[in-house]
Amino acid sequence: MSDTQVDKLRNVALLSHSGSGKTSLCEALLFNAKVVTRLGKVEDGNTVSDYEPEEVKRASSIQTSVIPCPWKEHKLNFLDTPGYDDFIGEVICALRVVEGAVIVVAAPSGVEVGAERSWAMCEERSLPRLFFINKMDRENADFQRCVADIQSRFGRRCVPLHITVGSQQDFKGVIDLLSLPDSIPSELAEEVKTARERLVEGVAESDDELETQYLEEGDLNDEQLSQGLKRAVLSGRIVPILAGSATMNLGVQELLDVVHGYLPSPAEGKDADEIVPDAEGPLAAQVFKTTA
Repeated sequence: MSDTQVDKLRNVALLSHSGSGKTSLCEALLFNAKVVTRLGKVEDGNTVSDYEPEEVKRASSIQTSVIPCPWKEHKLNFLDTPGYDDFIGEVICALRVVEGAVIVVAAPSGVEVGAERSWAMCEERSLPRLFFINKMDRENADFQRCVADIQSRFGRRCVPLHITVGSQQDFKGVIDLLSLPDSIPSELAEEVKTARERLVEGVAESDDELETQYLEEGDLNDEQLSQGLKRAVLSGRIVPILAGSATMNLGVQELLDVVHGYLPSPAEGKDADEIVPDAEGPLAAQVFKTTA
């Protein structure tokens, strides 16, 4: 595999407490990547990643499945891991072969013990990560409450990249703070402005040069913000918070864009210096899972 090909890979673990919607999220990721033409449902037993009879019976994952998604000339390999502690070995195996992680949090329930465990495992391995607040369409979903919960547990380096438009039965999507739309609902204008300023401040504080630029000019341009955010995510100084609804297929394309743009490739990962990719060299591979 050439360097260029390696640069176009993203290997990402999906982690969460059980029931947060990782498998449904995989369906939406595959659908947006045009790998499948319909969204499977866990309750119907027809999802791509939960294909074993026992998983269909339980309506939950018991093993790690690999979900490859082509996206913008890149290949994003998502590893859908089980949420139950009984199958923690599957999670440990998956984390050995990824360079980044998405911790999925259910909007109605907020941070649960599985999310705390996922964070601790990422910290132990120094994995760049982001949060995806799922199920924004469900009863009792509250984006700001979830953000406050995440920040109280894991610190202020966890910074929203999205502001949600509506919630529960009125959930309509998200506003991307990195590239603001031309039209923003008037009732959200102040919230979006405050969140954008907090994001710019967080990125500026992560880099001495950007901080000087921010103090002198009071803002960063889009290119500076994007490049600074990438470096901050790779170093762990910023953990982005995204939001959406897998079953409604809202916020999922934005998640693909952030994984593609801000999580590391194998060439940028923590073990990148150990093996230099060489298309003419001997095969070197790590087997992290076998199945029959």
